[in-house]
Amino acid sequence: MSDDTAPRAPRPLRDLRIDSLRGLMLAEITLVHSGCPLGRLSNEMFGRVSAAAGFVFLSGLVAGAVYGRTAERGAAAITLRCLKRSLYIETYHVAAFLPLLLVLLLEPRVNEHFRIAVAPVLPDALRVLGDFALWAYQPMYFDILPMYAVFVLLMPLALLALREGHGLGLLLVSLGLWGCAQAGLGSHAAGGEPFGFFRGEFNPFAWQFVFFSGLYFGYRHLYRKQPVVTVQPRLIVLCALICAAGLTMRWGLLPWPAVLARGGWLAAKTNYGAAYLLNFLAFAYLIYCLARRFPGAFTWPPLAFLGRHSIQVFYFHLVIVYMAGPLRWRAAAYGPLVYDAFGAALVSTLFIPAWCHERWRAWRGAGRIISASMSRSEAT
Repeated sequence: MSDDTAPRAPRPLRDLRIDSLRGLMLAEITLVHSGCPLGRLSNEMFGRVSAAAGFVFLSGLVAGAVYGRTAERGAAAITLRCLKRSLYIETYHVAAFLPLLLVLLLEPRVNEHFRIAVAPVLPDALRVLGDFALWAYQPMYFDILPMYAVFVLLMPLALLALREGHGLGLLLVSLGLWGCAQAGLGSHAAGGEPFGFFRGEFNPFAWQFVFFSGLYFGYRHLYRKQPVVTVQPRLIVLCALICAAGLTMRWGLLPWPAVLARGGWLAAKTNYGAAYLLNFLAFAYLIYCLARRFPGAFTWPPLAFLGRHSIQVFYFHLVIVYMAGPLRWRAAAYGPLVYDAFGAALVSTLFIPAWCHERWRAWRGAGRIISASMSRSEAT
């Protein structure tokens, strides 16, 4: 039975395992960006598998599960919803950058830590803000969610293809773009930098496969309830071997060829080379198998709380990491234990935006209930 004739799937329930993993990715990204020794240790601890890739994949997974219902209502409905979501991301994107510019204008010396390409005068700050809003300039750490916003804008095409049963074609096109990125599409060497996020750590033509493969699994596996992968002992062994190889590459335990060394052609994080992609897919499959076998072991309520508010938490972490920059070097001067405590303190602050957003949604929901009740009362 094709997807377009399949019965409408029920609204997917929230999976605490997915929220927990998203929260874990957010916590690890913050720890890594703090620069503390524990963050450096946790960065790609298990091989060529990064928290950023996990966050992008899980974002696609959740989007496929949640937006699939909207795609059933047609192209106009899903396009409008994706446009609103991209605008939502852009609003937070600009809102996170504004306090940094304000601090720079008030105290220009902090730019020694911020390293934002702006002069401490209002006209130049406005110019940089305009470039930032148009994605023509992205400072360090700010490039991942503009890339995500572009993927969201492309989601209608992908979801409509999935609705019509062209999931395999979607994966092949996405994989083809990834292959073109390995050949230079969107890379610095090819001069492919029409947007600011091309200049950052992520080449969107490569990283889109991480997102859209997640979208595919989210739509088919979570929304349509059509299992795409199953637990296979032989596949587990193969994936374990791939992960073991990735672990030796990450920590330099074996003399691998230069193309597999960090930054080599097959192990370039910017273009998400084959070493990264295979290692990530193998690791993701192992996590899936473990989560199926031991579901309770992947349910972490505090981290799930962060994962439910991922956009707010991610942008808050950007602000707090920048603002804490002048303190980072002082903490490091007191030794690794104090520096790690500093990193852990930054991670603990992530609960602030999650709590605030939770309260805002509760307040807004209560307001809607009151408005609906008043409307019914007036009608009667």
